[in-house]
Amino acid sequence: MSATACPGTVPDLLAARAATAAHRPAVRHRDTTLTWAELAALVGRARARLRRDGPAAGARSGLLAGNDPGTLVELLAATAEGREVVLYDARATADERARVAARAGLTGWHTPTPTPDSGSGTAADVGAGPPAAYLDLVTSGTGGLPKVVRKDWRVTVANAAAFVALAGYRDDDRVLCTTPLHHAYALGVAVLPALLTGAALHLAPHPAAPATLGRLIRDGGVTVVQSVPFLYRAVLASGVPLAPNALRLCVSAGEPLSAATADAWRDATGVVLRDQYGSTEFGQIAYAAGAPGGPLRLLPGVTARLRAPDGAWLAAPGPDDVGELHLRQEGAMPVVYRGLPGLSAASHHDGYFRTGDTGRLPAPGYLTVTGRATRRISVAGRKVDPQEVERAVLQVPGVRECWVSAPSEGAGGPGDRFAAFVAADAGVTEIAVRRRVARTLSAYKIPTRFHLRTALPRTGTGKVHTARLWQEAGWWDAGTQEPGGDGAGPRPDLGSEEADEGTRPDLGGPEDAA
Repeated sequence: MSATACPGTVPDLLAARAATAAHRPAVRHRDTTLTWAELAALVGRARARLRRDGPAAGARSGLLAGNDPGTLVELLAATAEGREVVLYDARATADERARVAARAGLTGWHTPTPTPDSGSGTAADVGAGPPAAYLDLVTSGTGGLPKVVRKDWRVTVANAAAFVALAGYRDDDRVLCTTPLHHAYALGVAVLPALLTGAALHLAPHPAAPATLGRLIRDGGVTVVQSVPFLYRAVLASGVPLAPNALRLCVSAGEPLSAATADAWRDATGVVLRDQYGSTEFGQIAYAAGAPGGPLRLLPGVTARLRAPDGAWLAAPGPDDVGELHLRQEGAMPVVYRGLPGLSAASHHDGYFRTGDTGRLPAPGYLTVTGRATRRISVAGRKVDPQEVERAVLQVPGVRECWVSAPSEGAGGPGDRFAAFVAADAGVTEIAVRRRVARTLSAYKIPTRFHLRTALPRTGTGKVHTARLWQEAGWWDAGTQEPGGDGAGPRPDLGSEEADEGTRPDLGGPEDAA
């Protein structure tokens, strides 16, 4: 099988699991367990309903995804019936949904029930009919606008199969999916590996309490964990003992994995935490198959090149040469952003896709990611476009200028924080800005602090003087102090999984961490 050979369509994989592992667990969520036969039957019934009431085959339909069996059933059914699904966050604001719908050419959204409709129909429906060729996922935008990425199902399944082989998934695994199903990371490292191997898929509640995840990891028989550094740290900080457990593989993506987090996880669980690098556009790109902390191994079929700041290719980069990472995936067409043909073309150079990340190529078939070439910010593994936040802040009456930024890499103090520096008229308050922005942006996109000023400092060339802003704000000066030294302001209230656990940060997964 070549690096890009597809082991089958999504409906074919489901039909095979229902035929060969009918009574084995397929999906677990809260108190619900579905076998492969039961999942296939539910998908068949949903397909019958779509034929009767849904859009015609070939249509593009919007699905507001939760982390539950209902979302999975609707996705599998629509794909099998030839509907191109646009997956998006069920917790997105109405304004965000409208912008994505306009970009994707949708007329509306469908929100599945967490518990699938029993209805009528049989599992025999599952393997028939031409499936959809594409799936659409939403990632952070440019200039404050979302990007809807067209994903080729054939390439996506083949990429997941390559990751399954490299990471060593097994048919007796129990895979805990902690990030939202509308993210490429969840699809490629949890959902599709379960379909490919017959492993059981555990869908964690979302948002999940860290202590709940800790108990599920320790007591739930989980063997594989798919999560982000923010959540791994949160689980460790919950104080729940994590051993003994059944773990054998823990995958981390979405933001840089620090040695401290990896070491603490290994000490608490006895299992190595393995880094993975990916994107919405490409899926899984590279994986820490070797020693922790070393370079990542490129997945079969993925080729990487480096470009210098002047735009020239580094023809024979040495192991210490850093450049902007560009990628090409064997068998894949150029990346397409719905409604943004200019951006689609500008994102490629000589047949390679621009990732926006910088890195090194220390050896053939390996890479090391060193940072970002663009301004995007990682918050709990989810990507935030500063320009989108700035646009929202600038809609507040009395605000003249806004600059959104995160502390530089290596700054002390807790991560997953960022700030908005706002030049505003007298009388504009932080709480007023925060409340207005919360109307249009999801909670994870709202800055930890809003620093109000009369003007933003500028460099000699007229650019915002970011270093001075951070210095004057006094964030994490000694690596031990909370932002501003005054408690860092209010945190977004994103709901809770258990009443006795109180409020906590957004535990969403990575938006671009395939």
